[in-house]
Amino acid sequence: MTSTNLPASLIPTLAGEYYTDPGIFAREQERVFEAMWFCVARACELDKPGAFRTYQVGRESVLVSRARDNSVRAFLNICRHRGAKLCTEESGEVKRAFQCPYHAWTYGLDGKLVAAPNLTSMPDIDRTAYGLINVHVREWLGYVWVCLAENPPSFEEDVLGAVVERLGDVASIERYDVD
Repeated sequence: MTSTNLPASLIPTLAGEYYTDPGIFAREQERVFEAMWFCVARACELDKPGAFRTYQVGRESVLVSRARDNSVRAFLNICRHRGAKLCTEESGEVKRAFQCPYHAWTYGLDGKLVAAPNLTSMPDIDRTAYGLINVHVREWLGYVWVCLAENPPSFEEDVLGAVVERLGDVASIERYDVD
């Protein structure tokens, strides 16, 4: 039976290649997971400054941590020196900074480059410019959301808008006491 003469109650499906083709999967990662707000964590999992978790979002490893000012920060989980994975563990806690296991470049909880071997002999290195690459992050209802897009879509329109569309208003979900 071909898709043209399927019974009306059956919805035709995509060809098998759409489920298995690596190129299609890569485009989905880029256009869906790397372009929209993505819920990655419960904020309570980052209970104190230095607590961190890593997540795979699309094709990127993302480092989410609690900063000294108690805000949640998110960065690409790569060292700016040679691109090594900064945090190799899924979760953990650092005292003051993240240190790359490859060449020991060290970043504060705010993502700023704070130390590196021979850094004093490299006066042209701007510690802010060579800090970790920020990822857009938002806390809402006890959850942490990230967006890899350079110019993320509006959280209010996309996420809160979806809540309003489904529940009628944002207050409805806030009354669920999700925490």
